[in-house]
Formats: sequence, C-alpha cells, structure tokens
Amino acid sequence: MLLSADGSGWSNMLPHTLEIILGIVSGIVILILMVFHKKEREDLEFTEERLHLAHQKIRTKSRSAFEQEKRLAAIAAFSAMLNQPLSIDQVFETATNMVKEVMRVEVVLIFSLDKIAEELRITAFEGVNQKYASAVDRMKLGVGFCGQVAKTGEPLVAEDTCADPALNNPEAREENIRAQVSVPLKAHSEIIGTLCAATRTTRQFNPAEIGLLTAIGNLIGIAIENSSLNKEREIALERLRFSEHKYRQLFENALDAIWVQDLNGKITAANQAVGELFGCHLSELFETNIHQLLPQDGLLKFREIQDRLLNSQDIQQPYKQKILKKDGSEAILMLTTNLVSKNGHPDGFQFIGRDITEEVRMQESQQFYLEQITKAHEEERVRIARDLHDSAAQNLIGILHQLENFCQTDEHLPMPELRSLWNLHVRLKDVLQEVRQLSRDLRPSILDHLGLLPSVDWLIEQLKAEHKVAASLTVLGERRRFTPEVEVTLFRIIQEALRNIAKHAEATQAKVNFNFEDDKTKITISDNGKGFELPLALGELSRLGKLGLDGIQTRAKLAGGTFDIQSKPGQGTVITISIPDICQYNYQSIPS
Repeated sequence: MLLSADGSGWSNMLPHTLEIILGIVSGIVILILMVFHKKEREDLEFTEERLHLAHQKIRTKSRSAFEQEKRLAAIAAFSAMLNQPLSIDQVFETATNMVKEVMRVEVVLIFSLDKIAEELRITAFEGVNQKYASAVDRMKLGVGFCGQVAKTGEPLVAEDTCADPALNNPEAREENIRAQVSVPLKAHSEIIGTLCAATRTTRQFNPAEIGLLTAIGNLIGIAIENSSLNKEREIALERLRFSEHKYRQLFENALDAIWVQDLNGKITAANQAVGELFGCHLSELFETNIHQLLPQDGLLKFREIQDRLLNSQDIQQPYKQKILKKDGSEAILMLTTNLVSKNGHPDGFQFIGRDITEEVRMQESQQFYLEQITKAHEEERVRIARDLHDSAAQNLIGILHQLENFCQTDEHLPMPELRSLWNLHVRLKDVLQEVRQLSRDLRPSILDHLGLLPSVDWLIEQLKAEHKVAASLTVLGERRRFTPEVEVTLFRIIQEALRNIAKHAEATQAKVNFNFEDDKTKITISDNGKGFELPLALGELSRLGKLGLDGIQTRAKLAGGTFDIQSKPGQGTVITISIPDICQYNYQSIPS
C-alpha cells in the first residue's frame, strides 16, 4: 500500500497492527496462564499425594500407639494383679492369657528351671495339647529352643520352624507351630525359667515385641517368686499359729505358774496355775499389782532381781521367793525371771515359778531329824569314846603295869614263860593303841575346834602315815561352813570312804575334792584302786555286802544331798556327794 503525502496510509495501517499485537500478547498471556495453571494443578496433585501419605502415616502411628497403649494397659493391669497374693496356678493362668492377648499368638508355654537336675519343667501351657506339653517337658539345659534361652539368658526368635531342622520336630509339626519367640524368666537377675510365645503362621517378631515379651517375662518371674514367698509365708504363718496354739495349751495347762507383768508390776498374762498358786481367780490377778502379793522382805528381793535384769547384770537362777496368798499365808517359790523386750526396749518381765513350800518344810523337818539323829549318834559316840578312854584304856594301862612288874620282879619264871608274858605285854599295848585310836575316831576334837576341812586334812594325813597311800585334799571356790550336824555327817562320809580305800581298794593314790559352787557343794572322793562291778541299782549295795557304801548313801540323803558312785574293775572308784546351799549357814570366807 502506498502512503499518501499527507500520511493517511499510516493512519489506516495502525489499527490493524494494534490488533495483531494485541492478539499476539493475548496468546502469550493465555499460554502463560495455561502453563501456570498446569503447574498449579501438578503442585496440587503432589500436595494431595503428600497429604494422603501423611494421613496414612498418622493412621498407622495412631493404630500403633493405640496398640502400644493397649499393651501397656494390659501390662499395667497384669503387674497390678501380680502384686496381689496370688497362688502359683493363678499366676500362670493370668500370665498365659495376657501373653496371648498382648502378643497376638496362639500358643504360650511357661517353663520353670530345675537347677539341680539342670532341666526345664513345663508348668503352664495354652494352645497345645497334653501330648505336646509332655514331649517338651524335662528339656535339658542348653538343648532345644527354650533350653538355649535358659542357658544363655538371651531371647531367641524363630520366624519359621520348618526352615530349621533342629526345631521342626514331630510334635511341632503335629501342632503346626511355625514362628516362635522365647525369653528368660528372671527374678533378681537370676534365671528361673523361660516363656515361649508361638504362632501357627510365619511371622516376624519386631524388637519392640521381643522387648515387650521380655518385660512380661520379668514380671512373671517376679510373680512366681512372690507366689513362692507367699506360700512359704502362709506355711510359716500356719506353723506359727500351730505353735502359738500349742504354746497357749502348754502355757495354760502347765503345772508351773507362768505369768507376765509390765514394768510397773501389773500382771498382763497368767495361766491357771498362777491363780491356784495365789489362791484367787485370774480376773482378780489382772486387777492386782504383784507388789501387793509379796511380803516386805520378799518385795525387796523381787525388786533387786528386776533391777539387775534391767541393768544387764547376771543373776543366779532359779532363786527362792516368798509370796503372800489371798488368805494371808506365805508360800515359797522356786522362781525364774526373764526380761521381756519390745522393739529393743524393756517391756516387762516373765516369771516361771514352782511352789516348793512343802519341799522346804520337808527339808527343814529332815534337817531337824538329822540334827536329832546326829546329836544322838554323836552323844553316844562321845559316851563310848569317854568310856573307852576313862575305863577300858585305863584298865589296860593298869594291866600293862602289873604285867611289867610281874615280869621284872619274879626271878623264878622259866624263860619260855617269860617270853610269852612279854609277848602278851606287846599285844596288850597294841590293843591299848587301838582303843585310843578308836576313841579318837569316834569323836575327833579337831572337828569341834577347827571344822570340817581341817578334820578332813587330818584324816588324809592319817591315811598317808598309816597306810602309805598318796592322798591329797583340793578345795575349789569360796570356802564356807555348814551347820554342825551336816559337818559331822560329811566327816563321817569321808571317814568311811577313806577307811574303805585303806582296807579294800588296794589303792596307791586317793583324792578328796571340795568344789564350793553357788547353789551347792560337791565333794568327790576318788582312788586308783582295784574297783568293783556296780549293781544295777544303788539300793542293792547292802545286799552285795557294801555296807560302808550303803551307810555313806544313807548319810548323804539324811544331809539333804545326793549320792553317786562310779566304779569298774581295775579302774578305781569315784564317790560324789552334792549338798545344797540350804545346809550352809556361814557364807563368809574361812581360813585355808
């Protein structure tokens, strides 16, 4: 097109050009919008895909968290249940059901470890028959699936038992057991068994499940131990109840009086014998202070004993204690006292007493009879000794003087007759010596003047000098005197024993031993002589002709003591006399 000189051609072309430009720009804009829209759609699709994946993950985690929370709740409930005093059967039943639910398995086996036999004993099972349970019972330590777990203490997993010939046994094939996991049962880090969970399909047990089963195994181990302890505690409690019942029966039916009082003297427990002892009903005793039932002198001793016990000082037990009965009469008890403590602090006293009033009276009567009998015997001995000294001995002395004068003054006597007369003189002198010795033996003055021990020492010196026997006297403990009657009796016992040694024992050694103890005095006379065969009963001594020993036994009983003799042929003889402290009257030391 040609442009006019005035430019009108350009004017006509401009609108057309603008349309083209606008069209191109519009296309470009449309193209750009299309590309942007496509990009946005692709981004939207990508975002939707990511949101879908995220939603799936959230659902998976939510499901896992729910399952985990469910398992934790089951474990918490199981743990709380096991803290209760359940029997061992209840523990196993609860455990198998919980493992099946939490682990989602069909089979659960629980084994206990027999450490002595080194084998596993099946104690509970679920999901298998008795044949399979019997087949896996008594599994040796280290052998088989659970045996290895019990030996190593580490969990063991099998995803498919069919792939492992060692686990694919006939019983497992019959039960169609495929995947299984076993963990140890532990109590205080000590293996006491195993726990096995199994399925009949192949399955992979993840670490969380293995850890969960391990935690359950630890709970079961603790529960088994607690159940065992509970059973032992129940047995102990039952034994304690039985012992308490027996003790209560013994306490109530005991012949000895037994009572307990607090530190203030109030009686808190007592048996029927206490009521009989004090002559009142037990209900009255529980309302009475024991101090009201003691005489003044007995109360002082009673308190002294308790003070010594509270201060952990030794006391001589049992001891004699006076009490007052309901009717006002006195009784004498042989009493034993023990301190009762509670939480390490003194709480009261326990007393065990026996009424010895009659025994003491009998001893006193026996002592009186002994005094009278001894007095009569000794008076008779003194009379005989005096008669021997004043009459027989003097007559013998006169006869000896006359015989001497006759032999010395008569010059017409033949020599044979003179020798016979002088021999008769010698024999008469021996008789005079025996009479004098008999007079001394009947009542030695040393016994009255110095007492028992010096008199025994005098007897021993006589034995050594006259019979050549190596004799000795030994004294142990704090020396003390006896009543005069008892000292005379003991002197006669020792005198007779030493006389037997001199005449019959054929001994070369003899020993007399005094042992002064707190509550009695023990006297032992022993020799190394030929000894003899003892009779079955000491009462047969007189029948066997052992009159001296029978007399010793009788004198010991009269003195309120005991007599014992030990002898065997060729092994000597030992006589033991025990005299109670009631026969002693002076506890002050006396010269050696």
